[in-house]
Amino acid sequence: MTHHFPLIVQIATGLCVGFLTGSLHFTSLYLNVRLLVAGSPGRAVALQLLRMAGVAILFFALARLGPWALLSGAAGLLLARFAILQRVRAAP
Repeated sequence: MTHHFPLIVQIATGLCVGFLTGSLHFTSLYLNVRLLVAGSPGRAVALQLLRMAGVAILFFALARLGPWALLSGAAGLLLARFAILQRVRAAP
């Protein structure tokens, strides 16, 4: 049985989880690139699969909460991407 939470709870949960997941996902991309440059393609591929699986699992969980949680989670992920890119571009 699927229990639907109130709209504001779905949106807030989705944004928070999406932003935290996106922050972790895009920050770990830096480590992934460093592994590739260092000549560890096996570890880099494993980390990439772990990153993708983590996002997929969390989006599946958000989808179970409701459609607005899923959409807000995607928006949170994009906001995290924007924030990480701004931080990287500002770094010397």
